[in-house]
Amino acid sequence: MPKPLDDEAVALIQQAIGYHFEDHSLLKRALTHRSASSEHMERLEFLGDAVLGLTIADHLHEKFPHYSEGELSRMRAALVRKESLMSVAVVWQLDRFLVVGEGERKSGHLKSQSIAANGVESLIGAVFQESGWDEARRLIMHAWSPMLKEVDIDSVLDPKSRLQEFTQGKGWGLPEYSVTDHGVKASPRFSAQCSVNGEWLAKGSGDRKKTAELAAADRAWEALSNK
Repeated sequence: MPKPLDDEAVALIQQAIGYHFEDHSLLKRALTHRSASSEHMERLEFLGDAVLGLTIADHLHEKFPHYSEGELSRMRAALVRKESLMSVAVVWQLDRFLVVGEGERKSGHLKSQSIAANGVESLIGAVFQESGWDEARRLIMHAWSPMLKEVDIDSVLDPKSRLQEFTQGKGWGLPEYSVTDHGVKASPRFSAQCSVNGEWLAKGSGDRKKTAELAAADRAWEALSNK
């Protein structure tokens, strides 16, 4: 059976996110995966996703008054994607606190870090449910502060888009990817190779096919840009 959150864990996660819950049962539900209980995080995750998107959109709308709708959308997408959520989860050390079924852990760690990303959204949703917009926004702005300081239209191209622009500018056409699925029990599950102009340049891996391709593209771009 999954180990439930004890009082020490409750205190530590609240310290990590900078918010104190009056309702500890709400916090525990926000940290419980569906593999562990029928009282799980998914509805709070749905709510947190909406609150996060609106908070980031509002901030970008105010900070970049001369950017187009398309440019703002690209920046928002970069800030709310799984990889950004995972970076917040690492800072909060959510891996330690999430309650999951035995099949979702391997050697004491989550098999899929996307669960931790979902946990970030569910915690945002829980804060919003308990205390409303102002507290949820404060939480988000603090957690996303490093990313918000660096974001601009030139920084939001994902590695695949950045590599594609680079290779097309060189007249090499589009990069190609070969992905291998190692099965649901493998960690990471997917590996990818990236080919540019007929040459296999780099490899990447991840829990999802897209994550593996992004990793391979990033390494391919680094290899090409350093030549």
